[in-house]
Amino acid sequence: MVSGEEELLVEETETSEDDEPQNIRYDIMPYPADYTVKGLHEQWKLGQVVIPDFQRSYIWSQTQASRLIESFLLGLPVPQVFLYRDRSDPKLTVIDGHQRLGAIARFYKGEFRLRGVNSLWNGRAYEELVEGDRFELDNATLRAIVIRQIQPNDNSSIYQIFRRLNTGGTQLNDMEIRRAVFQGKANGFLSKLNENAEWRELIGMPEPAARYRDVELILRILALAENWREYGAAKFGGQSMNKFMNHYMEVLDNLDSGKLDDLENRFTKSCAGVSAALDKKPFHLRGRLNLAALDAVMACSIELAHSIDFDLRDAYAQLRADEGFMNAVSYNTSHALEVRQRFELVHSTFGA
Repeated sequence: MVSGEEELLVEETETSEDDEPQNIRYDIMPYPADYTVKGLHEQWKLGQVVIPDFQRSYIWSQTQASRLIESFLLGLPVPQVFLYRDRSDPKLTVIDGHQRLGAIARFYKGEFRLRGVNSLWNGRAYEELVEGDRFELDNATLRAIVIRQIQPNDNSSIYQIFRRLNTGGTQLNDMEIRRAVFQGKANGFLSKLNENAEWRELIGMPEPAARYRDVELILRILALAENWREYGAAKFGGQSMNKFMNHYMEVLDNLDSGKLDDLENRFTKSCAGVSAALDKKPFHLRGRLNLAALDAVMACSIELAHSIDFDLRDAYAQLRADEGFMNAVSYNTSHALEVRQRFELVHSTFGA
């Protein structure tokens, strides 16, 4: 269950990331493709067109959806959609056009009748259109721009394209974009971990956040547990926490079930151990949740989950009394130097 009202309040200890691609030039091959409305809908039904999984999945009103269908019936042009073709998967991911495609699917499935349109069609469902009108709708053209990335040899451009095409209204946050871009195992896996009761106590939020900020924290913790020593390296995104997490999201998508089970067990064990040893909301150092204290202690606990043999309460008290640690969790906390400093301090204090 996702709360529609609560959001996670965190300390502002990190400089905002522009997250523009640095020293990267993309070789993109875009090409137009004209689909019939019915043809595109059939591909959707067969799972050949993938709708990204993110919070605001479908928000159009019945009137908005009706006006789109009316445009097709009137022969009026409709804005093109943007689709992304992965280098290793023939399926098409919708980058822009989710609402239009969703409206088409719902009309064909009989989920709404046309409202606020020409009297010829007002109040009618798809099956109630006369044969000629159904033919017009079925064969109406919806233009798509299909995008393939040639260089670099990955799919990193989809994140940048998606972000730039979704800048109107309430802008998607980074985790919502990740959920839209990465379509493997990671989304379900992270959402499952986010339901852990001890985890929810540690972050001081009974219900999941409306826009996945708590899920993003788990991704951050797991990524650092596996790779904190390499944080800042070019292949992990340099000094960008967003790119670092993007990289690990793709890693999670491709882990086998055994490795995911092991990761889940270590996360669960760490949450239980930290929750039992420390006071309520232990990482709210100055009223709000401190991301750096959270990620360092939790990631190191996960990393050492099979060999923890020390008094965690006493160790954490030592860390909070350490001026170097408190500085490392207070300023520029996504910079590589600060990340390494706080993780080395936690490891040293934990006796690792």
